[in-house]
Amino acid sequence: MKDFLNRVRATWLAALLVLVLASPAFAGQPRQFIVFGDSLSDPGNAFVLLGTDIVPPFQSLVPSAPYARGGHHFSNGKTWIEQLTKAGPALRNPGVFFNYAVGGARARLPGPYDLTGQISRYLADAGGQAAADAVYVVWIGGDDLRDAVEALATDSSGAQSALILQQAIGVIQNNLLLLYGAGARNFLVPNLPDLGLAPEAQLQGPIVQFYASSFTQLFNAGLEQMLSGLQAGLGVPVGRVDVFALHHAIAAAPASFGFSIVSAPCIRLNTTVHPYCDAPGEYLFWDGVHPTVAGHQAIARRASAVISVLWPQ
Repeated sequence: MKDFLNRVRATWLAALLVLVLASPAFAGQPRQFIVFGDSLSDPGNAFVLLGTDIVPPFQSLVPSAPYARGGHHFSNGKTWIEQLTKAGPALRNPGVFFNYAVGGARARLPGPYDLTGQISRYLADAGGQAAADAVYVVWIGGDDLRDAVEALATDSSGAQSALILQQAIGVIQNNLLLLYGAGARNFLVPNLPDLGLAPEAQLQGPIVQFYASSFTQLFNAGLEQMLSGLQAGLGVPVGRVDVFALHHAIAAAPASFGFSIVSAPCIRLNTTVHPYCDAPGEYLFWDGVHPTVAGHQAIARRASAVISVLWPQ
């Protein structure tokens, strides 16, 4: 992956320097947050698109639609970014709200609601001009990561898995450059939590846990290398939220963050009798891969600390 990222970075270097010389970076407090991603940031866009939600009895720990409980989120309530900003569902109120994240979205092509599709829709709504005084939040890759783990079933060598992760990082880079070329000057890009610590992987045993954690680290390392290159080349702030480190900190000392259960889901499968845990605020995970509102709050606090340093009031 290192060679792959170095080749991509070298290809873009001359173009990046030209863009930096052409446009100064924004200085000061951002006016708004414009959000792209998947279910971890979706404020209700998937419900707008699907027109359906899920109710008990739950058939899977990884839902195919948002939950009815919690306001059509992939959690029991507002996501981390909704706790930080007023970026509501853009697919419900385009031009009013600017959160384009859709549950189930991948970074990779093709797909109607993948990262490229989301950013293309934003630029169409914005008349092709990205506001320079906004922060562009891009948090995606979780479903690509799950695809990489699942690819081991047909290619045990891991080559297909590595390709999936490389492609995802490449698409993220291309879209950050697309936003920059349209005028964006402030970026916030969280990395991924440890998939191997999520209930879905925990229930599948140590082999799946090992590969899920290893691929998470591989993706995050490649993402960081790419972001470091972009930040150096573009000369604009690219904030990182280290969700992986936060996840491990919570797993190591749950009580310090207000949790008592960090490896089991709040929801229960195949029952309409007590399908939810009694105290969701004590659980880190709502289902097999998505945090509870309390889990999202921990991410929001970590992101807020990054924002306050890069874009102080």
